[in-house]
Amino acid sequence: MIDVGAPDRNPYMARAVRRGAMAAKEHTGLITAFRGGQHVIHTLVTIVVVDGEVDRDSLVGSKVVWRREDGFQLRGRVQGPHGNGRAVLVRWRKGLPPQGVGTRVTIQPK
Repeated sequence: MIDVGAPDRNPYMARAVRRGAMAAKEHTGLITAFRGGQHVIHTLVTIVVVDGEVDRDSLVGSKVVWRREDGFQLRGRVQGPHGNGRAVLVRWRKGLPPQGVGTRVTIQPK
């Protein structure tokens, strides 16, 4: 049995969502790809590379907006960091169309 110190802590949740300081300003990013597994492509989750230097942990939970030229917009939230660079995972409320890959998004502060 694993002793974790407190009876209410689950030892398997040690890497829970890391909540850093709040993002101070609005950021932009570039949608590079859908999140993919070995046999499936997750159309609700995309990889977004954030422009500029930013603490990715502070962006977790921030709102993301993708706008099309005709005014249509989709909303989502930052799920967490992706890889070791500047990329984050964004989960959309509805599936992002494939034409959205390669376009810009706005990441709003919490």
